[in-house]
Amino acid sequence: MLKKGKHIIKSYMTLKYNFTGIRLHEGYLGPVDWELTVDLIVPDKKNKEKDEIEQKAGVIYQKLYFWLDTNLPNVIIVDVNNEDDLYVANLSSNLMMYCPSAPSDDLIIQLLHSKLSSLTSQELIIAEMKLKGSDSTLQYTFDSQDKEYLLPSKTEEYYPEGTARDSIPWWSRDDGFCFEFIRPADTEVPDEELFKDICDPLSEFYRIIKETSEDDIGMMKEPARIVQVEKWKPKKVE
Repeated sequence: MLKKGKHIIKSYMTLKYNFTGIRLHEGYLGPVDWELTVDLIVPDKKNKEKDEIEQKAGVIYQKLYFWLDTNLPNVIIVDVNNEDDLYVANLSSNLMMYCPSAPSDDLIIQLLHSKLSSLTSQELIIAEMKLKGSDSTLQYTFDSQDKEYLLPSKTEEYYPEGTARDSIPWWSRDDGFCFEFIRPADTEVPDEELFKDICDPLSEFYRIIKETSEDDIGMMKEPARIVQVEKWKPKKVE
């Protein structure tokens, strides 16, 4: 039985997502199979029809799955404060997930909870999450009643060098990324010009959703892999 504050939630959904990636720590590249479960609550909204609430929640459900499927398969999870590990990760063509400290599962689950909560637009509530990595006997459980996390609130607080395009870290942004775009220290090109070719993967998601019939958008059926998007490699923009 799921509880939210003092309230017992009798009806909720669980999104399950398994992915394989690499945990990079102290120079060691460790392949890991992760099992992720996310409990989702559709909030009651006065003056809203049930069909409208469910349709909007269905879009967000697909959006969450889209973000997971865009970012997590074959991801390299790295502590960006470890210069050697960051250097090794940049040698790979795999997408990176930026961490503000050692990439342990108790940190990763907070990052994911915060990110998914940032994507919901209040149409769904991210409740309890569970994360189990194949390189550990432990399963981590996390929930944040008030969206309070032991995470930096500004990008400059955790990224060791350079200036990021976004002052808010990726885990607090409603976008399709799990890393930062860093401005080279030796450039005088304005941000508008420097980052003009960067396209948020979620823009493609919104385009597909706009063209999709409401009857084909659902929460309870397995989400379709709506579109293949280019896998971003996070690195300094030259």
